[in-house]
Amino acid sequence: MVKEFECRSAGVDCPFMVRDENENELTSLAQQHVKNTHQKNMSRDDVLRTARDV
Repeated sequence: MVKEFECRSAGVDCPFMVRDENENELTSLAQQHVKNTHQKNMSRDDVLRTARDV
């Protein structure tokens, strides 16, 4: 199943969005973005809790 992560869903005014069928890839891409762009850390559980099925 495809999941989608958006910064806006996490309460951040940022247009970043990623979709992926692989939860590990989705989590990795989202975590890299959050760390590099927003200088914050986000756990795998937080990414998956924020992501939605599409």
